[in-house]
Amino acid sequence: MKPIETHKPKVPWSWVAWMVFPWVSYNYIEMCSGAPLLFTIRKFVEDPALIGLLSSLNITFNFAVGTVISYMSDRIWTRFGRRRPFLIIGWTGLALTLVAMPFANGVGSLVVLIVLYQLFQDIAKPYEPLYNEVIPPPQRGRAGMIRNLAQNLTGIFFNAMLIAQFDRSYDLEALGTRFAITGEMVLYWTVAALVALVVLFLIFKVKETPPSHGIRHERFELRKFLRDVFGHRQWWMVYILYACPVLATAGGSGGFSTFMPLFQAEQLHFTKQQIGWSMGAVMVFNTILIVPMAGMLADRLPRLRLFQIGLIGQAVVVFSFYVFARYVAHYDMSLVTCTAFMVANNVFLYLVYVLWGPLVYDYIPSDQFGTVSAGFSFIGGVAGFFVINASGLWVKGFTALFGTEGNGSDYSSAFIFQSMAGVAALLIALYFGRQVKRGRVRALGILELEEEQKRAAAAGSAP
Repeated sequence: MKPIETHKPKVPWSWVAWMVFPWVSYNYIEMCSGAPLLFTIRKFVEDPALIGLLSSLNITFNFAVGTVISYMSDRIWTRFGRRRPFLIIGWTGLALTLVAMPFANGVGSLVVLIVLYQLFQDIAKPYEPLYNEVIPPPQRGRAGMIRNLAQNLTGIFFNAMLIAQFDRSYDLEALGTRFAITGEMVLYWTVAALVALVVLFLIFKVKETPPSHGIRHERFELRKFLRDVFGHRQWWMVYILYACPVLATAGGSGGFSTFMPLFQAEQLHFTKQQIGWSMGAVMVFNTILIVPMAGMLADRLPRLRLFQIGLIGQAVVVFSFYVFARYVAHYDMSLVTCTAFMVANNVFLYLVYVLWGPLVYDYIPSDQFGTVSAGFSFIGGVAGFFVINASGLWVKGFTALFGTEGNGSDYSSAFIFQSMAGVAALLIALYFGRQVKRGRVRALGILELEEEQKRAAAAGSAP
């Protein structure tokens, strides 16, 4: 089978489907950083501020590792290309770290594994540039829909099966020896196996070709790095737009705060099996209704306007969820009601998620994908680190001031903070839109495509 290649003006939809495979792996890696890692941390830690800090350790590597890796992926060329070497090394390390994760026996060993896990994740940072070099701008909206559908279909299995069985223990016997395997091990090892398959896919199925404008071979120089990544007003505008979904979800997965799983487990008293089933049900709705709707709109209506609608809609749903949980249900909420709120939230969330990549890359030319992705790593990391830790401190302070029903922390208070962060994200997106109207921000990716189409048309009409 012909390998998938980069820099084609139009690609077969089979290529789009194949390029979704690493996104599924990436999604599983991100989901491991959510509820599973939170439950693993909770075995050793009770303080919500410390939980927030440990949950945000991954983001610090965006500053020191992911930023530099993305930048250098524009400036090297090897026999394996310029993005793939980082992806192969990073995801190989991730697979090995995931195998070791369930064996953490205390906070110290867990912190070491979290650090390694996130280090390798940020070494593998340039997948989005590679993906967007394969998928041309006119196909990115629908490709985003296909990507999100695949992520949600596989997410159903992750939540309804892997998280739901997190606390189970299986007694096995082999070669006369009895041993126990926990649901936690099954979860981490399943993701490790998937990541290993993605490494093989990148080695044998994907081929990078040099861009038409050539390759820049440059050594890393700090001054030039800072100038290239942070010295352009256009890039700064795209960076703050990129940070909006991070702010709106308060660094959480599934659209709710990082503390949503602990809120469900400790204040609503759901079991992990119920939490997994609830998240799986949400992903069923995402797959059959929400993501297709968002994908159909993405290439047909103004992306920025839909993005803004998604941000404000999510903020309203999250705040409504808090009011209902605290003042109406008094934390006596059924699993169906909680799931219904999550589905309502995802109607708006996936307008944001499906549009997120296609929207920001409309404003970036292909020869700057890695450079601007370096800025994404930094700004997204700063935003994520801030909101996760601020959310943890907010929960701790809110609980100290107002108390909670029963023992423990009032994790529901994180939704107040999240709704405020969502409003801040909306204001940023509105400001970005005004800058576009005034001509201060240009859709350089779209302009680049138009120029390529003109050159192709001229070459086709030449005698």
